[in-house]
Amino acid sequence: MPFASFMSLCCNCPLSGLIVKQDAKDGFSDKVTVVFVLGSQCPLIVKQFRLTHLSAGDLLQAEIELGSENGKMIQDYKKEGKIVPSEVTVKLLQQAMQGSTNNKFLIDGFPCNEENRTAFENIMKVEPDFVLFFDCSQEELTRRILNRNQGRVDDNIQAIPKRFQVYFESTLPVIDYYSSKGKVQKIDAERSIEEVFEAVKSIFLNFSGGSGEGN
Repeated sequence: MPFASFMSLCCNCPLSGLIVKQDAKDGFSDKVTVVFVLGSQCPLIVKQFRLTHLSAGDLLQAEIELGSENGKMIQDYKKEGKIVPSEVTVKLLQQAMQGSTNNKFLIDGFPCNEENRTAFENIMKVEPDFVLFFDCSQEELTRRILNRNQGRVDDNIQAIPKRFQVYFESTLPVIDYYSSKGKVQKIDAERSIEEVFEAVKSIFLNFSGGSGEGN
């Protein structure tokens, strides 16, 4: 039976992801597992579950470099400071998955909002069975952002309030949507990376019935 699980993705905070597992369809030869993740849990999940890493941003850039009509359209959106339509990003992700010999994927930087969510569900024909909500205070998130030294221009105390605003306006509605359907499970994200991952791993394994690495 196909299943999908979604961990709340906050595009402005170092947390979260989505896992989807589906039966063969849309050109996939076998069951496919997809995990959307942003932040410190990403490398841990890749290692534990042997996933192929896909970056939504890298796929968009690669399409631009190909010089295709689709790439020119993407480049025009970026030049104008506009967000590339979700359907375009989802289809690029779908193509990358279909062209891989692996059937397990980790995708970072996506989804960020309701448009992303609906596009993914409509194109991939799956809907999450459960949602993990990484619960962390704004104070702790602010501390982590300021201390992570990633060189981002918006990792400063002046820009952080705006990023929280974007989260509440764009990403939180995704969580609210799934909460209304009784699919949200909360994880205390104020603990260490390792402790949070143990909670994540436990939920994944309990849900999938797998043993972890190599499954």
